[in-house]
Amino acid sequence: MFIKEVTKKNKGYDKTFVYHQLVESYRTEKGPRQRKLLNLGKLTIPKDQWKTLANRIEEIISGQTSLIEVDEQIEQLAQRYASLLIQNKLKQEKVEKKESPQETETIFTGSVKFRDARSIGGEYISLMMLRKLKFNELLKKLGFKEKDIKLAELLIVGRLVHPSSEWATLRWVKKQSAIDELLELDLSRLSHNKLYRITDQLLEHKDKIENGLVEQERLLFSLQEKIILYDLTNTYFESSRTSELKARGRSKDKRYDMPLVTLGLVLDEDGFPKESRLFSGNVSEPETLSKILDTIGGKVRKLIILDAGIATEENLQLITKRGHDYLVVSRSKPEIEIEENAFKEINHDQRHKVEAYLYRKDKELYLYCRSASRQKKEEAIRQFHQQRFEAELKYAAESLHKKRGTKKYSKVLERIGRIKERHAKVAYFYDITVEHHNGIVTEISWKIKDEQKMDDRFSGTYYLRTSRLDLTDRQIWQLYISLTDVEDGFRSLKSELGLRPNFHQKDKRIEGHIFISILAFHVLISLQKQLHDAGVYHRWSTIRELLSVQQRVSVEMKTQKGDLLVIRDTTEPEAIHYLMAQALKIKPKPLGSKKIRV
Repeated sequence: MFIKEVTKKNKGYDKTFVYHQLVESYRTEKGPRQRKLLNLGKLTIPKDQWKTLANRIEEIISGQTSLIEVDEQIEQLAQRYASLLIQNKLKQEKVEKKESPQETETIFTGSVKFRDARSIGGEYISLMMLRKLKFNELLKKLGFKEKDIKLAELLIVGRLVHPSSEWATLRWVKKQSAIDELLELDLSRLSHNKLYRITDQLLEHKDKIENGLVEQERLLFSLQEKIILYDLTNTYFESSRTSELKARGRSKDKRYDMPLVTLGLVLDEDGFPKESRLFSGNVSEPETLSKILDTIGGKVRKLIILDAGIATEENLQLITKRGHDYLVVSRSKPEIEIEENAFKEINHDQRHKVEAYLYRKDKELYLYCRSASRQKKEEAIRQFHQQRFEAELKYAAESLHKKRGTKKYSKVLERIGRIKERHAKVAYFYDITVEHHNGIVTEISWKIKDEQKMDDRFSGTYYLRTSRLDLTDRQIWQLYISLTDVEDGFRSLKSELGLRPNFHQKDKRIEGHIFISILAFHVLISLQKQLHDAGVYHRWSTIRELLSVQQRVSVEMKTQKGDLLVIRDTTEPEAIHYLMAQALKIKPKPLGSKKIRV
């Protein structure tokens, strides 16, 4: 072996690039030839040390001990390049599909080394579920090349196992994961730009891909799809720059300092996603429903469940006009007197007790619900905001009498506006009076406008209304509670599937990043469905952590014959891997072993 310097100059570009290769000579019928073994990048060591480095690399891969002491820098470089060389040879080796006959080998135990440990447990489970959904076949029909299909699988599996940005995904692929071995793909030259291009390709076929997954899930899990749940959330960006898609609005994460994008998500009664739509961060929630109804269609009458923010009278009329029914939280309290003994218990478990009264008004059913646990929770929220709100108003009032306190009328109004924004849950129940003279505030006072309205707001009661007249009180309440499936979906997207943090600046990159998370959510909900059927109810974050202990590892050992034997194999499955394999009907141990002798 020896090291060769290569210079390269691109056409139309003056700069000359210099890099180095590890090569070896071999004989052919036409004379000696050179064969490249490894790209070394650009070496910084002196040229007179190249031969020492090449010799030390050869000693390491052949299992020999160096007879002369080498410089520490040379030793570190040699160990790194020898490891890469062995990795490359292992990649060229085929996996043993069947167990080889038992062999006897005498080795030196002191020579055993473990290298290149890479996670494979979570990657394997996620990829198998993705292929059960026939995602690869779907992309093939859309004209994707085989390598691009595998890179698309990589992006989705990466979002499930290591949710992060494309830059961090690239680092995970190259340094932490054995996804390349599962995909049988050389990812050594993969760049984040290539991942962006694959994301762009997926985004071009967004509707067809989502519809294809929905159809496959419908067949795989026999979904009924008679109930549609629709809700919105928004996510913020680690940037102050706005765009056509990014805009400042009311943040559900209380991040008013960042621009937002709004995501609308449609689920069925089993929690499977049916449709996803992106809107600007300042979109009016009620206005988004008409676009969603266009995709739902009107051939089969469905029950559409909405939160109060979307349930305007215009939207309810629109749902009825499209041939569907609705179940929503009433935006206003109906005027009705209810006797105490008229309430009926519809739920009583360890968490909370719910009582309700069902009555009909015109062509709708109303369910008046009350919950003691909800009342305690809302009362705690009220006390928190009310105490903070009044304390901040008091501090602002006291500042009027301090030497450097805020006294200018316009500044005081701005200050009160910020206080009201921070405590919007209680602020609109107050009347705040600001007295001033010649532009200087002299007094700030406040009082609650209607104590009874405030008590009603935090009483733990709410009204449900529906156009379905055949439902019982218990059915109405249980159907409404299913809207928490959408909220769970949003939580999974944000916390477990990398919807946040999002650092992208361009709208196209934002859409692509969120779409990959949506595709990962399809896989996640399908995984959870099969796991629930098997009695496993852990959150994905817990399962992912438990699965990560299964690794691909290379074991090096020196034999009595003087050879270096390298075996790459998967660690044995543990209880969680057997449980997952049984639920998904797959093997608990992915891939076979590879073996080379140097």
